[in-house]
Amino acid sequence: MAESVIPEGLISKTEFFDCKAPMTKVVPSIMRYDAVIISKNGKYFGMIDSRAVYKSMGLNVSPNQGVEKFVLKVPRITDSTSLDDAIYYFYKARVKALPYMKNERIKGILKRSTMLKVLLSLNKLGQVKVEDAMSSPLIAMDISSTVSQAKAIMKQNKINRLGVLNGERLFGIVTNYDLVDRFTMNSERLPERRTGIYNPSNISLKDVAEKNPVSVEHDSSLSDATRLLVERNISSLVVTKSGKPIGVLTELDILESTMAKGQSGGNKIYVSGLDSDTYEYEDEIRETLRSFIDKIEKMSHVNVDYITLVIKRVKTKSYELHIRLALGGKGIVNAHTSGFLLERTLSGLLSTLRKGITKNKEKYMAIKKVSSTKGEEEAY
Repeated sequence: MAESVIPEGLISKTEFFDCKAPMTKVVPSIMRYDAVIISKNGKYFGMIDSRAVYKSMGLNVSPNQGVEKFVLKVPRITDSTSLDDAIYYFYKARVKALPYMKNERIKGILKRSTMLKVLLSLNKLGQVKVEDAMSSPLIAMDISSTVSQAKAIMKQNKINRLGVLNGERLFGIVTNYDLVDRFTMNSERLPERRTGIYNPSNISLKDVAEKNPVSVEHDSSLSDATRLLVERNISSLVVTKSGKPIGVLTELDILESTMAKGQSGGNKIYVSGLDSDTYEYEDEIRETLRSFIDKIEKMSHVNVDYITLVIKRVKTKSYELHIRLALGGKGIVNAHTSGFLLERTLSGLLSTLRKGITKNKEKYMAIKKVSSTKGEEEAY
């Protein structure tokens, strides 16, 4: 395969639906293929991946609810798309797959997992170590917590996976996919799941967590970790240091790290999610982030590999911001927040990120245990 473009041979099949199709009919195909293509009036309209399922979990979706409100507008891959552009599109869209178009027709989807195989085959991951790409800390809850509480914590922290603790030891991992598969899909086809016995408020994480999740040591090569993800057909790994969990490595972490490492000209700042109302502030945002990087490098005496900022408008009146900063040799520090004024919200987010960097400098934050009842947190 030529290194510069994404050939048609890499695409995977999927299913196509009209935008008026009911959500309950589309969900099984989403879980089977990672993403499906949606048309409107006979023309390509957009794509739906598992995020639509997670979103529907928090809504009162009727069996006849159409899929149109869940459609994502994402970049399209073609046979002339460069590898670097494809990686950036996946980072920007943050989806499991992207539509592949040829001759003005959607032929299928390019999966995120396929991109990992491409990076491995082209030896694009270089000498990067897992600790330079992982996210830390691993947010976790006690095994006695319920599924409902776990869903609330995932939503609050904008995460798709949660550690499950037995005392101070990692018992397992639970993901959004687990919760969807068990409590959304099955509830449609098993009437008994609608009873109180199967109510998410009555089920503990001990009963649903994946025990002994696949792990990788922090100083392993990113190539080896990526190969492990591909071979096991999983989307994340628990990162350990001398057997103790210190973070998590996801497919998006790998793509984000590759995107940043592959850029030339010393670019360290990546901003996505700007729309017609916020695009005019891009230069100001970048300057704010550049100044922040300078201060962090002086304060921490460590190089910043890159910083990414994702901006999302919520109901046109407020903003959700998610920021990640890669410290050379010290992993990823991330934070998120929301607010009504973009400038003030970004300022508060950077303040939170600075505190996280200080903790990261003092020691690895192995696990952040959260309580859904009192809102208490502890890191150890």
